[in-house]
Amino acid sequence: MTTWFNLAAIAAAGATGSLCRYGVTLAAAAIPGGSSLWGTTLVNILGCAIFGVLASIGDFESAAAERFALALRVGFVGSFTTFSAFAGESAMLAGQARWGASSIYLLSNLVLGWLALLVASELVKAWMQG
Repeated sequence: MTTWFNLAAIAAAGATGSLCRYGVTLAAAAIPGGSSLWGTTLVNILGCAIFGVLASIGDFESAAAERFALALRVGFVGSFTTFSAFAGESAMLAGQARWGASSIYLLSNLVLGWLALLVASELVKAWMQG
């Protein structure tokens, strides 16, 4: 059930995720040879890994734990990762007739994100089984 506490938790985590995404994008662009493309790829991969961890933890027993998971999934990861920037940047590369770069960008985000989710999920499962 949605409560004002859940909405506040999502909003606070969303603001934090947005600021973290902006920081990663600035840092990626500041690295020699870097660009915002690297930042978008990195946040999408990290977001997938976070989702993998949360998926492996499973159901949450208390309302506070459920609220925390909701804040992480919807708020933080939802604002930290960005499908629209990913789509726009890949379209920009294609619009510049940089088909190889666009293809690599598309595939690296999809494949590395998927692998990050699987690896993070399996690591948490192994850790929880002790």
